[in-house]
Amino acid sequence: MQRQQQNERRVICAIERGYGNSDSDVGKLRAFFEVSSPNEVTPINSTKMFCETEQVFVTGKFSELKEKFGNKLFEVYCIPSFEHRDGDCRYVTRLGSCSDIKGLSCCQVFDHPLPSVTEPEVVLTSEPQTKSILFRDKDFIYGPFEYTNNTETSEGNKRYQVKAITTPINTTTPSFHIGKVSSPQYISSLYDKIHQPVLLGNIKRCFDSAELIDFISDDQIISTYGTKIAKNSEIRSFNKGTITQIRKSFASSIEQRRFPQRFQRLFEALEKSNSWEGNRKELIDSFLKTDSGKQIVDNYIHLNPDDLFKGERQSYLEQLDKEYEDKHNEIENLRSRKEEIESEIRKLQREREQVELNAVQNSDSNEALEVLTQKHKAQFDTEIQDKKKELDDLQSEIAGLKSKYRKFTKMEAIEDEIKGLDRDKDRAKERLKDMEEQVVEVQKKLKESNESLTARLLKLKPDVDALSGIAPRKKRESVSYNIQTLSTKLDNLDDFREELIDRTLDRLNKLGRKTDYNTVTNILTTLAQSQFTLFSGRPGTGKTSLAKMLGTSLGLQNRLLNIPVARGWTSSKDILGFYNALSCSFNPAATGLYELLTQLHKESKDSINGAPAICLLDEFNLSQPEHYFSPFLEMSDPESKRTIATGDQEAPYLEVPHYLRFLGTINNDESVQPLTPRMLDRAAIISFDEIEPDYDLSLGTPVSLDDSDIIPISGKAFIEAFAPKSLVLPQEIELTLKEIVDTLRDDKAEFGSAVNVSFRKVKAIRAYHNVTSSMYIDNRFVALDYAVSQHIIPLLNGYGKNFGTRLEQLKSCIPDEMEISHKMLHKIIRNGDQNMFTYGFNL
Repeated sequence: MQRQQQNERRVICAIERGYGNSDSDVGKLRAFFEVSSPNEVTPINSTKMFCETEQVFVTGKFSELKEKFGNKLFEVYCIPSFEHRDGDCRYVTRLGSCSDIKGLSCCQVFDHPLPSVTEPEVVLTSEPQTKSILFRDKDFIYGPFEYTNNTETSEGNKRYQVKAITTPINTTTPSFHIGKVSSPQYISSLYDKIHQPVLLGNIKRCFDSAELIDFISDDQIISTYGTKIAKNSEIRSFNKGTITQIRKSFASSIEQRRFPQRFQRLFEALEKSNSWEGNRKELIDSFLKTDSGKQIVDNYIHLNPDDLFKGERQSYLEQLDKEYEDKHNEIENLRSRKEEIESEIRKLQREREQVELNAVQNSDSNEALEVLTQKHKAQFDTEIQDKKKELDDLQSEIAGLKSKYRKFTKMEAIEDEIKGLDRDKDRAKERLKDMEEQVVEVQKKLKESNESLTARLLKLKPDVDALSGIAPRKKRESVSYNIQTLSTKLDNLDDFREELIDRTLDRLNKLGRKTDYNTVTNILTTLAQSQFTLFSGRPGTGKTSLAKMLGTSLGLQNRLLNIPVARGWTSSKDILGFYNALSCSFNPAATGLYELLTQLHKESKDSINGAPAICLLDEFNLSQPEHYFSPFLEMSDPESKRTIATGDQEAPYLEVPHYLRFLGTINNDESVQPLTPRMLDRAAIISFDEIEPDYDLSLGTPVSLDDSDIIPISGKAFIEAFAPKSLVLPQEIELTLKEIVDTLRDDKAEFGSAVNVSFRKVKAIRAYHNVTSSMYIDNRFVALDYAVSQHIIPLLNGYGKNFGTRLEQLKSCIPDEMEISHKMLHKIIRNGDQNMFTYGFNL
């Protein structure tokens, strides 16, 4: 509490009322006493005028004040009001000027006879407002008492257990005693007004000369003196003779002479306890036969089942364990059966789709046959005319040749012509020999010049390095990218693909990455079908860790090359290296990509069936991919030659096989470069924001898998396992995809800027659906949902309300079963509406 200031007054108050409709949260307090000195309180307005209203105005935070003190009395520092008017409070206060009452400044008085010391229980019509209470009977006041709330009566009043206060009023008052004071002793300190609680202040002064009454309860007697009996080493058992021994031990004590009534009650309690032992069993047995006794037994059993049914509980738990084990085995069998049924469903779906595709192709061929026949007929007529014209030209040419070589009809003329041609041939050989000798001479001179220049350069290099401060570099240890592959038979691609997915899923789970069948199927299919796959998501969603675990699960070892992209990369020399014309050698970058490409080039030239290779570009868009990664972008096209120019004379080109895949992780914040439409058109983007990790399953300890124990399949088998058999879609899927593409390509002004969905993207969606549609058994749109979310949703970038209208139109085109696409599209629309109609997948 703050130190009292000038004009500040200290009063004891309670909550009066608040003004809940006021914005300032104000209210009023009822003042009962004024504190004139630390040990002196007087009823309000009795000695010095405080306020006609006997109230104090609270200027703020009244609700907090009410919540803190409730209906209890508390102490308040208040100051005069600056705007006093008739009928208003003269003093105001605030929350920080209110605190609990310390000591016995005042107690609430209840009109009630003094309760019996053996049964100190009272029923009060209202809850006490002070920590200690007093009872008034006629002109006498008894107390102070401490109280505890026990129960409520049927009328709603509360029943309290009372006892003498623990700390005596003064040093002369014995413990467990209360005082009795008459009206002249307390009347000047009594606050007694209509409709207000009766309160008595100056408790210590009023009870200074009070008549003392011993109000120790039976429990307090047993607690106080029973402890002393228990500490007596001579008393080891309890019987009738023991009570006599106890009487003798206390006979000469000062306490017995001072408080004989206490000890009389103590000995009566001990005798009752001793006699109780004899007939307790009989009384308990007879009582337990009554309804009340049966109720108590039932309640005890209900509250203590563990002690009563320990043996039965153990037996029941063992039975439950056995049943659990049986049910667990049954569940495992059902789960295995479920997986077999799902596999059968996938096979049946593949057969059904093949039938549908054949039906579509047959219907299309019947309709197109007539058109094709007419078209081919006209084409054949044209070709016949062309062939006739060509035949006429040949006949004219033959006639000219006959005229030209008519003079060689005789054998002698032909032999002379042959001899002339042989002489021309000999002269041509002599000229060729001379030219070859000249070439050898030039090569010799060039070699001598080159050796001379190289010797001079080697002689000057140490001096140049010393002047430039270049220290000699140690040769980097080579990394082996050559690993053994598992020989596989691709008789049934569907079974082989499903086995690969199950095996990868199991290894990921063992590594601690708990995921599901659909997620693994999606990632493996996308990785096999797309040259560039990007993992997008917030930091901490596990993009890089899943990529590394995927490499471990596939057994790729060093063929999963992790390249952390640095900011400021501007050309391919940052990731691949460059040809040094001075040293006539290729200087590879520290990323290890050149060494990996060299190994893959060797496998291509030697027709080695190597394992798949994945280049993991961590933070892929920290620098602009089109700058440092430009030589590799054109590999996404089927017609690509898949070669990288090095500039090295010894190995000018590196051939890149199809089973090298690029996997990148990207973030979408201010620190990275946005992906351009060129990059978005070539990459499949898997959003990790939509993948919900199973945290409960991820709490287990992961198992470490040794890469060397996992033999990977060949890269060719990996690509072929996920290669589409056809790009034809079922009719329902075809119509849905067409509606989505047409909605985005629609160039109406009311829809804002159009979104170009390239043929490359449509082809990728068709290929993905052809492979995975029979593997997702949730509904027929799951495969299309994954494909659209990875190939089309990332293309959605635009501005303005009209573009938002286009997105809403797109949302209405997408079936409800495509939950991932719906969720991502809803997020784009919501964020765009909040960012001044700027819509984008990366916002």
